[in-house]
Amino acid sequence: MKVLFSNPPWWIKRYDFEGEQAPASAWFSGVRAGSRWPHTNQAHSSPGHFVFGEYMPYPFFMGYAATYVAKHTGARVVFRDSIALRESLAGYYRHLEEERYDYIFIETATPCWDQDQGIVHRIKELLPDTKIVLTGALSAKGEKILADHPVHAVIQGEYEKGSVRVLNGAEGVIPFDLLSVAEMNEAPFPYLDETIAHRYWDPNPAGQIAPQAQVWGSRGCPYKCIFCVWPATMTGNDPDGTGKRTVRFYKPDYVEAMLRDMIGRYGYRSVYFDDDTFNLGDAHVLGLCEVMTRIGIPWSAMCRADTIKLDTWKAMRDSGCFGVKLGFESGNQWVNDNIVNKRLNLEHAREAVHEIKRLGMTVHGTFTYGLPGETPEQMMDTKRYIASLPLDTFQETGCGEIEGTPMSTLREKGHLDRYKGAALDEQYLYVPDGGEKMRRLSEAGDLSIGADKAKGSSDFLIRQWVRLGAAMAAAAQAAPVAVWGVGTDFFETMEHTPDLRALVLAGRVRLFDTRLAGQSLDGAVIAPPTDLTAFDGAVFLTPRMLSSRNAMRQDADRLGLSAGRLRDVYEEESAAAD
Repeated sequence: MKVLFSNPPWWIKRYDFEGEQAPASAWFSGVRAGSRWPHTNQAHSSPGHFVFGEYMPYPFFMGYAATYVAKHTGARVVFRDSIALRESLAGYYRHLEEERYDYIFIETATPCWDQDQGIVHRIKELLPDTKIVLTGALSAKGEKILADHPVHAVIQGEYEKGSVRVLNGAEGVIPFDLLSVAEMNEAPFPYLDETIAHRYWDPNPAGQIAPQAQVWGSRGCPYKCIFCVWPATMTGNDPDGTGKRTVRFYKPDYVEAMLRDMIGRYGYRSVYFDDDTFNLGDAHVLGLCEVMTRIGIPWSAMCRADTIKLDTWKAMRDSGCFGVKLGFESGNQWVNDNIVNKRLNLEHAREAVHEIKRLGMTVHGTFTYGLPGETPEQMMDTKRYIASLPLDTFQETGCGEIEGTPMSTLREKGHLDRYKGAALDEQYLYVPDGGEKMRRLSEAGDLSIGADKAKGSSDFLIRQWVRLGAAMAAAAQAAPVAVWGVGTDFFETMEHTPDLRALVLAGRVRLFDTRLAGQSLDGAVIAPPTDLTAFDGAVFLTPRMLSSRNAMRQDADRLGLSAGRLRDVYEEESAAAD
């Protein structure tokens, strides 16, 4: 029996063109399995052309299910992450026709369902004997899916045991059957292979070193944020926020064995704990701090600001933690309490940020807009709150509405007791894809798309910009150099390098940028990157985001520029840290 666990391609054309051979700028790319909120972003890659450094979450539920099923059924199990492969749909279908699997498992959710249902029907046309099994948040609508689509089974919740049941003959809607703590800690480690092991990447919090291992230290979260997908639909069955949500912890011994295995096989240089909430209790965190002290490589985690003592942040730092993500959601306390139901005291969160920064760690804040019942003025409160915090980086996204969450249940019931301020009023914008929702909110008002924005007040980023500026200025003293990328990071670099502007005006630092080509900076004309072929000096890559720099490297190769001419000070800094 041949079984495929599949994370299919997700590409959206930004404008019309023939076929799939178009530059990355022509595409939005989506993340599906592995993301709590499947969504699309402007791509740096294109179908069939991978660029490292884009946000690429590891599909945890699928990775664990693949190895669990292989162990418990003896089936020949294949794991194919087409998102990480940057595979085209045409290439994906060719693979399916060549391999002719008996079962194909696909994890799906509301934002990607418009595309995924087309994939389901196309698979059935190509392979009528193949049984298609759907998992993920959309399983909340399992009966309707089975009625309307050629699907063999729909598994609700995390799907290790449900997948085994299907391969043993079950069909239809397979109800929640979560792993016990004992089963979790006895399960095989999640699937990885040489092709994709180094492709998973989350650039935040600042300070990540590639290759990065993405792992879990726990499953679940007890909090009941209105929009949050996995605690409501995968690690629990709580669509209206009134049920019990549980947390199951991996034992330190399990985590250590897994990390040693992964690092030994793939040479990971940093670890990111992508739990729903990593720091649920001091004892659990301190146990993993001991593990990371023994492992001895830098690490970071997705955290909450109010679930551990201040001393525990120090223990994290001392064991190698260089940064954390913190979820704030809204900068308005009433919205957080009455719409989101996060129950996070924003002043307490502010104190935690200052303590974490005092310890020398970086902080990435996450914020969302367009909540049901949220007013434009309350959204601006979030802007003001962000401005008041010493964050290194932050992201602003639209609040997507995904099946199985309280936010989706609100649409069905019209009111939720646990979310008294939530209302589907005339201001509310229904868009399941949070990336697309933020783009629409930005077009309609005074909100800017802010995924992975840097904060100029960040000491960590200021050090990076100072190093970049110093390297440019030193090189320009000897011979003219080129700056490729006249954007936020370059302007911040100039701000923190007083001599750099004079070198630009003197022609010692020459400017190249695709978007701003033809414009000038204080009289210095910005040229298109194609003109770099006529320049024979060093070329400095200025964007902070790794995916942007890697895309530039591919462009440089197409232009015939030797790799030896490119200066990546960010990468040089990372190498020096080793």
